[in-house]
Amino acid sequence: MRAHLFLLGSLIAAGVTGQQADDAFVDGLAAIRQHEHRTAMDIFTGVIARRPEHARAWYYRGLSREALGDRTGALHDLDRALLLEPTDLNMRLRRAETLVEAERYAEAEADLLAILEAAPEHAIGLHARFTRGRLLVALGDREAALDVYDGIVRLAPTDARAWCNRGLVRSGLGEHEAALADLAHALSLDPALVKAYGGRAQALIALGRSEEACPDIVKARELGDASLDELLLIYCL
Repeated sequence: MRAHLFLLGSLIAAGVTGQQADDAFVDGLAAIRQHEHRTAMDIFTGVIARRPEHARAWYYRGLSREALGDRTGALHDLDRALLLEPTDLNMRLRRAETLVEAERYAEAEADLLAILEAAPEHAIGLHARFTRGRLLVALGDREAALDVYDGIVRLAPTDARAWCNRGLVRSGLGEHEAALADLAHALSLDPALVKAYGGRAQALIALGRSEEACPDIVKARELGDASLDELLLIYCL
């Protein structure tokens, strides 16, 4: 009888603890939605203390840590989340993106290739392709990046970012005329795509057509891109 009562008490306690963790988890998500990342991190820390097997609590605490600038802590939490849920591609993609930011490119590449193997045609696979293109540009391998963006354009021909990124890579390879065509098409799909204006301006300048570049430089500045201020002073004022 005592054994049964002890077991019942343990089950009730576990249920209460689990419910508390679930309620707190929802509160943590609400804090993230409000961009209250320090509050969210504290909440998810409590959830993890009660339920260390809660993979998504590790994941969202990692996101909050990243938002607060703690990339090392974020990667620790994302690692733990993936140990608990190794097939979760969203977690793997976020870790890959964080690894790219940390310049840990080989590890990021491994995560991205795993995603592409598991879901090559899915939306998350497309996202992984974009991240892989960015990784290859960071490594200076623009030829490989161009292959990646060629593939994205074929898969998502109405995605302005695909055309824009391919145009930027082509410009980096010295293919400025081809870059202009890609960037013009990107802007036809999304006239507010600020980096396409900057990229097209730089391609025009490289071709000696600086007067044509000025409207794009001004437009990029109007849309909030201050990185072209030097070009604005040199070519347009």
